[in-house]
Amino acid sequence: MINLRKEKCLEIKLARREAGLSQSEVAAEVGCKQSALSMFEAGDPTKLNDEVVEKLARKFNISLEDPSPVKTENLSKEVVITGEKGFCPNPDCPSNRRYQVGGQLFLEPDRSVADPVGGKFCVKCGEVLEKRCPNCGAPLHDGAVCSFCGKSYVAV
Repeated sequence: MINLRKEKCLEIKLARREAGLSQSEVAAEVGCKQSALSMFEAGDPTKLNDEVVEKLARKFNISLEDPSPVKTENLSKEVVITGEKGFCPNPDCPSNRRYQVGGQLFLEPDRSVADPVGGKFCVKCGEVLEKRCPNCGAPLHDGAVCSFCGKSYVAV
């Protein structure tokens, strides 16, 4: 088992953001769930198996053994205005409203808060916005749960 520090998880997250890729795009490419990648990027290296971590490292040209410092400065990227508003997949982002139904916690993305102009990054936390359901790829609609696949847009 690969023994990763939380800093390596952050380094991979920053490389993904710098590449302008969403968590669901990268998760589909490396063979994991978006929610697992989200937890990994939040600093829990146990959420992905060694094979997936190695794929991520190769994709972003990151050495898993190298104890190099992690760059943490703000990433400056040109924002592409698409007109299609996305939502922030970061469960800790203030653009996602928490509520409970029958004792179950949900996060309802507020696209007008996270993406007021149809850009590429969340204006609250800087995460790459999701433009489609991260579970099935269906078009977005208001609410917390996709009406096509029945799964939450934002993993709790």
